[in-house]
Amino acid sequence: MRVSVVVPIRNGGTLFGHLARSLAHSRALHDLDVLIVDSGSTDGTVELATEAGFRVHHIPPSEFGHGRTRNLGVRLAEGDVVCFLTHDVLPCTPDWPLRFAEVLRDPAVAGVYGRQVPRDASTMEMFFVALNYPAEPLRFDPRPDGHHPRPGRVLFSNAFSALRLDVALRIPFPDSVGYSEDLVWAHHALAAGYSLVYEPAAEALHAHHYTRRGIFRRSYLIGQSLAAYDMAGGASLGESVQFLGTELSYF
Repeated sequence: MRVSVVVPIRNGGTLFGHLARSLAHSRALHDLDVLIVDSGSTDGTVELATEAGFRVHHIPPSEFGHGRTRNLGVRLAEGDVVCFLTHDVLPCTPDWPLRFAEVLRDPAVAGVYGRQVPRDASTMEMFFVALNYPAEPLRFDPRPDGHHPRPGRVLFSNAFSALRLDVALRIPFPDSVGYSEDLVWAHHALAAGYSLVYEPAAEALHAHHYTRRGIFRRSYLIGQSLAAYDMAGGASLGESVQFLGTELSYF
């Protein structure tokens, strides 16, 4: 299975420099098709991508959208498997493309995402990582009642993931959603009868440092995006209290 890697980017800076070297190495090992979708970088990102030999597709900043731009990447991809990485991710398992492709050999699986570990982290961030990116693999199969959002639970993450090309063309990301296009897509894929897999054997460095205000804003935007697609069932009071208790215990 040929593997394409799509990186939407604008002014990736030093972190993209690290990723570019990693992708160049992976491309030589695994014959990857690497596509950079740039939306107006002015910091040398495009020149760095070109020097690395990657394909670069330019779009105006006004045309960027988390879902829209990834759908464009799917249409431009040359592989049977389309991996999505953000510019601040750094894969740290050399065989990660093979791990993703192996999972997607199962025609019942639409997408797979890998383990994300922080370069450094606060206790709060370590709790999030321990909860959402454990050492054991996970599989989410379709359920009659659907998979409702739960406190602190990641169902899918486009920061380090892969989709089967045929499924990605048939079930695109939502064009208009401003945030959590990956979570909305995951719910659509499950509703269509596909499964999703978390594969910790594919691992990457990636994390964001959030303030309490930042965490609140992120959670609010996720809820807003899900509400737009009738997916904001949320958690019960009991589930929320249990989650808080687990977090305090971890602290």
